[in-house]
Amino acid sequence: MPIPGCVSRELEVNVSAKETWKVYGSVLLAQIAVDAFPDRFTGFKLLRGHGESGTIIKVFLAPDVPGTKWYREEYELVDDQKLLKRARMLEGGVIDQGFLSFVTRLDAIEKPGNPNACTMKGTIDYVMKDESVQPQVKVQIDGLFNIMKAVADYVTKHHSATNTCTSTYTN
Repeated sequence: MPIPGCVSRELEVNVSAKETWKVYGSVLLAQIAVDAFPDRFTGFKLLRGHGESGTIIKVFLAPDVPGTKWYREEYELVDDQKLLKRARMLEGGVIDQGFLSFVTRLDAIEKPGNPNACTMKGTIDYVMKDESVQPQVKVQIDGLFNIMKAVADYVTKHHSATNTCTSTYTN
């Protein structure tokens, strides 16, 4: 019987939500991930689009990463007003490792009263074939959180702001 779930992580950063979104909501996010984690990613290719809703991207995984050496995902929604991106994994990656559905949501959330800070939130909504894949959930959310930290470092460096990394974990 399929098992649905959702997990998220948050990261506070002292850069505005709009400035953070310029990276978080674009394909620059994929390049930052490749550059920051060469042991995990070797590259990516845009198959359709340029980062807007409907974009399809193929991500290539490093040789030491278990399983399929690539995955393909579609940016189902890229909303520049709400500062949110939703991407569905279509094939490869964790889909080949026991997930029936795997959707990542990224939000850049303005901090009330502080226009120079935001909360970066990463959420994974998933459906597993069975409980045997449960350990992969933590691996995936930790990987997403590491990418979020790399983005926070990037926007901090490129926007002359100070990064304060704090996180909360909700499951």
